Amino acid sequence: MRRILVPAALAALLVTACAHIDYVGRTYPPTNKVDLYFDEHEVDAPYDVMGQIVARANDLVSAEKLQSKIMKKAGEKGADAVVITGLERYKTGESTSYEERTKERPRGTVTTGSSSTSDTNEKEIRAIFLKYRERS
Repeated sequence: MRRILVPAALAALLVTACAHIDYVGRTYPPTNKVDLYFDEHEVDAPYDVMGQIVARANDLVSAEKLQSKIMKKAGEKGADAVVITGLERYKTGESTSYEERTKERPRGTVTTGSSSTSDTNEKEIRAIFLKYRERS
């Protein structure tokens, strides 16, 4: 029985630790080098915004891992640069478990109970992909 539970628990952990990435925009031939910015004013080359991306994951996935996935996607979509426009953390759910025990005693019944509540949190990184214009 234990042999089945451990792989099942690990599989469940991996599934819940996945990142979800949504990209909307244009696609160009892949690029090998993608610049990273945290403010559009830092970009010193003329550019066009080619699209937007949102990467989401639960707290098991680090913000660095999400950033890495964004950069990889940018290269695949042909972006020359990524501008990170925001990082947000938010509560996505809550679960409560309750356990109750009843014992018969000579003078009556005794019932005890306990509950625990845990939050489910996620993080989201938003960014835009840039394509540099040809310099003339």
